[in-house]
Amino acid sequence: MKVLIASDIHGRLLAAQKLVAAIDGFGVDKIVLLGDFLYNGPRNGVPSDYDGMAVANLLNPLADRIIGIRGNCDAKIDQDILSFPLEDRKSFVLNGFTCVLLHGDNIDPSFVKASKGNIVMSGHTHVPVLEEKSGIVYLNPGSTSFPKGGNPASFALFVDDKLSILELDTFKAMKTFTLAR
Repeated sequence: MKVLIASDIHGRLLAAQKLVAAIDGFGVDKIVLLGDFLYNGPRNGVPSDYDGMAVANLLNPLADRIIGIRGNCDAKIDQDILSFPLEDRKSFVLNGFTCVLLHGDNIDPSFVKASKGNIVMSGHTHVPVLEEKSGIVYLNPGSTSFPKGGNPASFALFVDDKLSILELDTFKAMKTFTLAR
């Protein structure tokens, strides 16, 4: 199964269009979105391509493939606009691995500890991460809209036992990790 993982769209239409192009181009079966869908947040200013409703209109036709996690910038009204449910956190099996999905602003250590040997996927920091620590693989796909730390806009792909972080503009792999079975 091909799974695309992304976070922190923040209502940016151009980023959402590029993300949908990646979804279509890679022919993904599932889409994991780790929060901050429609609102850009007060620290980011209002970019010229900010259009939360247009982003919702791009994502809603994909609702049957989306697993959505609520981010710190997601409001209750967003759930009324989006056609897929938003959960605070979720454990879900993808490609035979248990994945702990959360936004990243309120990581519960006991929830993460229970996932030893599996994958913790989170967003929030806008910095891509793909590393293993103490038997847990941590994945942060970075941000599609406001990347930080000098990184490009990015997302992740999970195919079979391989996780990769890719640049949103070029689909070039930035980092790849093969999981042990």
